[in-house]
Amino acid sequence: MTLEPHKHGSPVSLVLMGGLVIAVLAIVAAGEFDLIDREWAKRGVGAALALLLLVLGNYWPKLVIPVDAWRANPGPVLAAERFAATILVIAGLAALAVWVWWPAPQMMAIAGAITLAGFGFTAANWVRVILTGGVSAQSAARGLLASQPRLTVLMLMHALFWVAVIFLADTVWGDAVSRWLIVPFILLNGALGLLYSRRLDRQGPAK
Repeated sequence: MTLEPHKHGSPVSLVLMGGLVIAVLAIVAAGEFDLIDREWAKRGVGAALALLLLVLGNYWPKLVIPVDAWRANPGPVLAAERFAATILVIAGLAALAVWVWWPAPQMMAIAGAITLAGFGFTAANWVRVILTGGVSAQSAARGLLASQPRLTVLMLMHALFWVAVIFLADTVWGDAVSRWLIVPFILLNGALGLLYSRRLDRQGPAK
């Protein structure tokens, strides 16, 4: 069977992602100024982030596939992407249900654990594909990472991963610890952005 390139990602998904990010910022601001109840602010932020995870999972497999990735027989890697997308959509739906219906004392821990479990399953499958796929899988993965839209998706997923970690830490240890976790998030996110921007600059625009 011959693989055909995806032509583009859905513009509707892009609009939804942008809208959800704005919604999160608006709800956080409303909670800080006591315009809405703090518990409802937490639920609103959590639900918006769960929806963002769901939309990212839906959007990921529809991204343009660079020519370099096609040259490296990307079948197994694309299958890993589809698996990851499915797991993240399921995790997003489950976390959304928790934020909407679960009792307040446990909702942050449960939703955070669900999100981290989704990322864990996704990472484990990626490791399996890369280790068993040999040079071809590694070349295809590098080709996919040369795509600017994929960089954006990965950066957003990295942010959601840290949000889940912070939710869990806040439940177990409280604000004193969870607030400090923002520092490694900022440093790691900045390092990832710098690493990939240099990589893209060396390779030029994805074809």
